[in-house]
Amino acid sequence: MTHPSVLPEAPADPSLSAPLQPTPASAAEGAVVVGEDDVRFVRGPRSYRVRGLARNLSAESLKVTLRVSAGERLHLDTLDLYQARGRGAFAKGAAVELGVAEETMAGDLSALVLALEPLQEAAIRGALKPDESDLRALSEADEAAGLALLRDPDLASRIVADVEAIGVVGEGSNALVGYLAMVSRLLDKPLAILIQSTSAAGKSTLMEALLSLMPESQRVHYSAMTGQSLFYLGEGDLKHKILAIAEEEGVRQAAYALT
Repeated sequence: MTHPSVLPEAPADPSLSAPLQPTPASAAEGAVVVGEDDVRFVRGPRSYRVRGLARNLSAESLKVTLRVSAGERLHLDTLDLYQARGRGAFAKGAAVELGVAEETMAGDLSALVLALEPLQEAAIRGALKPDESDLRALSEADEAAGLALLRDPDLASRIVADVEAIGVVGEGSNALVGYLAMVSRLLDKPLAILIQSTSAAGKSTLMEALLSLMPESQRVHYSAMTGQSLFYLGEGDLKHKILAIAEEEGVRQAAYALT
């Protein structure tokens, strides 16, 4: 048996992010050129190619495959550009391969980080933005059927029966509490719940069942979230939406933003 407990209100978006938008094939020195699967950056005679930027959905890391070339000489490695040790090792190796000063390479990498950060932030926002393409108005018949359901004195029993019909049996009270919390998203002060139980007790099954009863356009489901990710959402991106986080660790990392 799972045990949901009512928590304070949650605030009003894993897969890859939305693709980066291509820019013209050439750009001034120090600017980035975004292609279909890479990003180019030029500093003097040195040309940089960055791959894997779209996979960075956390503002706490910038792990990429980086190639720098000058004429017929090049250096290639995978590193986290936010790690000083990784940047130092890359600068040292590239300086030897290209025959330039290590300080020059370090300066290039600093400039590259500053140029990539706006692209990374845009990719994170794109990944977190809910898809509202299937949002549609109710027909008169659907609205009448919905109002009739709301006026049914056996509404609570019907909700429990619907949850059992999709395979979750013996969780009547928990299912009802969870369902009411999800529809409270339309209130000015919606409820939030935390489903707690022992391992393999059916927590995820209950959550998935309840989410399946909600409109797809009204739910945002993540396996986990970083401590920074919620801050990249626009002010209204989660307004009247259901934010579902599957793993306890994901909730813990985002706890500050959720309070």
